[in-house]
Amino acid sequence: MLEVFLTDVQNKVQFKDYPGDHPVKFILNFKKIFPSVMELLLPVLPESEDLEQMTWESTTQDFETFKKLLSGWGVIELRLQALSQYKNKKFADQLVKQAQAKRKLYAKEQKKLSTVELDYLLMHEIHALIDAELVELGEKFYLPILRDLWKGQLSAHVLNAKF
Repeated sequence: MLEVFLTDVQNKVQFKDYPGDHPVKFILNFKKIFPSVMELLLPVLPESEDLEQMTWESTTQDFETFKKLLSGWGVIELRLQALSQYKNKKFADQLVKQAQAKRKLYAKEQKKLSTVELDYLLMHEIHALIDAELVELGEKFYLPILRDLWKGQLSAHVLNAKF
């Protein structure tokens, strides 16, 4: 369980909706996918230095963004599993690598983008690649749903990945 202190409302919340049993391990692995996680959730080491007692600090808005990234990745994993059944796991993994390369390109070319915007663009690119593959099976495009979920939080040019 993640114990998060929301600094803007001075309130503690407990968050259990993540895979695995070890919150620190989960956060460290999740930040490999979405580097903004370390900006959204700040670790607070306990005096005992026991990582099992670690807590986190965030603002309400940043915590909501974290939860949106987490649920977004869950959808991606489900769609990648479907794609790996249709094609194969190696093909699905290659799509993720393609999207990560595009994220790096955006970071290099669009220096004003925040880490959260770059993380959104990673999701956008993965879904675009999956959509292109699964449309052959009659699967609906997911990108309009993704854009709708993030509307109001990101600018239109980021939502649509148009620069």
